[in-house]
Amino acid sequence: MIRPDLDHRRARPPRRRLAAGAMTAAAWAVYAWLWAPVVTALAWLAGIRTAWLRLYLDENGADLFLLLSLPLIALGCAAVLIGWAEYNRMRFAREDRRRRRAAIDEAAVRRALRASDALAHRLQQGRIVQVALDDDAFPLAACSGD
Repeated sequence: MIRPDLDHRRARPPRRRLAAGAMTAAAWAVYAWLWAPVVTALAWLAGIRTAWLRLYLDENGADLFLLLSLPLIALGCAAVLIGWAEYNRMRFAREDRRRRRAAIDEAAVRRALRASDALAHRLQQGRIVQVALDDDAFPLAACSGD
């Protein structure tokens, strides 16, 4: 999810949004075009070309084994993948990885950073804080960026 404070798409004029979308689509098309030879080579190595020729282009007719086995193999792969996903969903359903961090008091901030009382208060209370550091990387001043 895009954070609302970083999403400036609505502030752009429609022409710039359209141009940005067109450039993104063109970049993805070029990217896919560059990968096409690799995908073709891998498919050829995997035997997809041979299977295609045997199934659809040979004059001798379709091979019944291939006609029956390929869909069954695809269904088996799908069942294994869905089963694994469901197993992981059930296994980790009760886990909450978005727990809030424990609040840190100003005294701990002051001790850890060797900061003054006012500076420790600003660092602890601010959501976005810009910090000026000395040569030893200890904070000298802080201003809120909110």
